[in-house]
Amino acid sequence: MNRYSYLVLVLGLAACSSEKDSQEGNERAIDFSYELDTIMVDAGDEFIHVNWQLTTSDLSADEKYFYNFKTGAKEPGLEVIDLENLKLDHVIPMELDGPNGLRSPYVSHVYTLPDGTFYLSDNYEVYHFDQKGNKLSTLVYAKEEFDGEKLPAEKRIQLNETMSADGKTLLALYGGQKMQDSPEGLAIFDMDAQQVTYKPLSLFAELEKHQTVFYYEGEHPMQMFMAQIHLQLKQDSLLYSNSAQNKIFFYNLKTDSLTSKTYSSSYTSQEAAGNYPNRSDSESEFQEIAKNKEKEVNYGQLFFDKQNDVYWRFAKEMDRMKGDTIMYKTVLTAFDPEFNQLHEMLLPSDFTLPSKYFAREGMIYTFLNIDDEVAFVRLKPTISYE
Repeated sequence: MNRYSYLVLVLGLAACSSEKDSQEGNERAIDFSYELDTIMVDAGDEFIHVNWQLTTSDLSADEKYFYNFKTGAKEPGLEVIDLENLKLDHVIPMELDGPNGLRSPYVSHVYTLPDGTFYLSDNYEVYHFDQKGNKLSTLVYAKEEFDGEKLPAEKRIQLNETMSADGKTLLALYGGQKMQDSPEGLAIFDMDAQQVTYKPLSLFAELEKHQTVFYYEGEHPMQMFMAQIHLQLKQDSLLYSNSAQNKIFFYNLKTDSLTSKTYSSSYTSQEAAGNYPNRSDSESEFQEIAKNKEKEVNYGQLFFDKQNDVYWRFAKEMDRMKGDTIMYKTVLTAFDPEFNQLHEMLLPSDFTLPSKYFAREGMIYTFLNIDDEVAFVRLKPTISYE
């Protein structure tokens, strides 16, 4: 899927404009409780593609369907799961050749739109399809087909991107050609006007302490740990956070202004320790660094719950070791629409945080693989304000 083998942990963002930071530590007085249950998805005579832990997927705008791309499968396709009836509804077949073909079976992003069409992206090419699998358009980053500025030859679109809910704006990071090069700014694609604008930003370098590159034979970069970047568009603003910091950045695309909010937690560290060597020429040393990084705090992606009108965020950090196994404490935090911290809750010790989760009808769905069948653990919160 990628030009290099990436082992991702966590990263950060920055801007050319001045940054205003506010501290958020005091929670509003609320009553918070929840229930947990587990539901199974009926695949009929088929098998839902779980090899990639449903990470290449998206929830439809009406929250009725869940779209899962069969990343890496011999016969790629987009599985459509009916969440109201908990069954595999159908599969939209995809091709690797011909007018509707993909560049490869490895896709990194699925973006579903309100009109029923969808985008697939592998971070190199972005495809627009209808519900029958007919390709409507293709954007190739390297060809720079959109009107506007052009990147210098030594720069490229990198491996982080996000799309607005209406599909009108695609935002990606750009930077140097080398795997270890930090992002240098934003590439903003207007999908209707087919224009691109580049905005330099300067925050990424501050989190290079969380990056380690393994060089094979001392000169060939092979693998990299880095801070994971979380991007999300909300109207005219980019929400940026990273898994190493208890902090959210807000970049206004129209005014070119940057603000941020820093939060505190009763259960997790404020920031991942970092301070590892930025390069390693030893595979054993690199794997040891990986083990240590897995113990650090990891702040997840924000996701919106329309029914409860809150943003949720999971975080996890090592609680203790059980033999060679890391036992994590998992924390769920709620933010209001202005991103004021409302409440945080320590979840049960046996709660396993997967890579894929989303909010639907006031419940949080987390993917669970049960004997290669799809299940969702649903967390049903009850929130009341005092």
